[in-house]
Amino acid sequence: MKESNSFNDIFYPRSVAVVGASRSPNKLGYQTVMSLHTAGFEGRVYPINPRASEVLGYKAYPSLLDVPGEVDLVVVAIPGRGVLEAVEECAEKGVKGVIILASGFREIGGEGAELESRIVETCNRAGIKIIGPNCLGIMNSHAKLNASFSPIGPLKKGSISLISQSGGAGMLLLYHLFDERLGFSKFITVGNRANVEIADLLLYLKDDEETRVICVFMEGVDKARELLEAAKETSKVKPVLCYKAGKTERAAKLAPSHTGSLAGSYTLYKAAFKQAGVLEVDGSSELIDAAKALSMLPPPRSGGVAVLTHTAGPSIIATETLEKEEAPLASLSERTKERISSQFPFPVYLQNPCDITGIGYAYPQIYAAASRAILEDPDVSVFIPIFTPSFQPEMQFPYREIIDAAKETGKAVVAALLAPTLLWPEERSRLEEAGIPVYSTPDRAAKAAANYLKYWKLRRKLEQQGG
Repeated sequence: MKESNSFNDIFYPRSVAVVGASRSPNKLGYQTVMSLHTAGFEGRVYPINPRASEVLGYKAYPSLLDVPGEVDLVVVAIPGRGVLEAVEECAEKGVKGVIILASGFREIGGEGAELESRIVETCNRAGIKIIGPNCLGIMNSHAKLNASFSPIGPLKKGSISLISQSGGAGMLLLYHLFDERLGFSKFITVGNRANVEIADLLLYLKDDEETRVICVFMEGVDKARELLEAAKETSKVKPVLCYKAGKTERAAKLAPSHTGSLAGSYTLYKAAFKQAGVLEVDGSSELIDAAKALSMLPPPRSGGVAVLTHTAGPSIIATETLEKEEAPLASLSERTKERISSQFPFPVYLQNPCDITGIGYAYPQIYAAASRAILEDPDVSVFIPIFTPSFQPEMQFPYREIIDAAKETGKAVVAALLAPTLLWPEERSRLEEAGIPVYSTPDRAAKAAANYLKYWKLRRKLEQQGG
């Protein structure tokens, strides 16, 4: 990787200074210091405030130039008019990374755009990377780093990284990860992308051992060719998922005033994403659902999707979703059907989706035997067991048997447990610890499975093209 794409000083800093650190809880400078504190950052923290001796227990300094020793990362948490002077001090101090939180730059045009241009010129001359301006900041769970103004407490480690042009959309995605009991690796809000583009971050995350899946919320870009080249390089190594906002005419008009982005033609984006191996999704929930599956599941075997149910309605929903998404459905062999029907005391008609009726609900051992038979079918690549939990202790989802069968066959399992997320917490945790993503509706499970297959189809097409 080029040196220009090395972001270690930003994501793994030994020291962080906050210019504009405040003792007032309603100020960004206070919230940023609090974020570093509550995340448990183990490096040095330097609040910069000429009118305070300490902030939240950290010794404060009148200016950045008064800080003893080196400073790797600086968060500038002051209004736009003072940012240029702050980055000039960063250049003099030898800082390598700056996060600029303030808005009022390129996105408003005029003097704001001119000021941003001067800031970029100063930073480029000094070799300083800028995250922002007009952003929420960044996080790295693996370094206990929360350099943002959102003090969310201890950070749960995970393998999904998020890049968002919008701070609000970025937090929406992060909270959705939390709802799914998932951690994250890197969280980056890029704002105006003054001298760090999404393309630069994709290339960095491509080689990041702590990132397995990359999610992008995008409004628009100025350097589309660079983005797509970086996305293509990255997609050959790990999944890149994108939720492109601004598809409608009215929404597209909002992008330039929000982060100074060029929204462009959605039709062109759609075609370019496919060519670059980027998996495009239609919403924030679908983005996280797909990322969850791709972060857990092994590469798919050849074959299609098989659905097992003890109640027909949800399986119809799942099948309809799979067909709409053009996911191939497996053809269960006669041998598989015989293995399942042998569990019944009466004749049954079996197909895919495989409905073993209420007997599979009342007798978990039958559901478990059917699951193993389906997973061992040579035409099955992905298995979706659909189950509605009961409060009766004898009617339990046979998760241990499904985990064992999945491990032995090496095949992908996407489970749909149709119950409130607070019910069966142990079962959900054990399944996901074993690499089986769990969803609370059949259509979400089916859509996640379809997106998982779509990505691998895109990736293998890239590999066949040799480029």
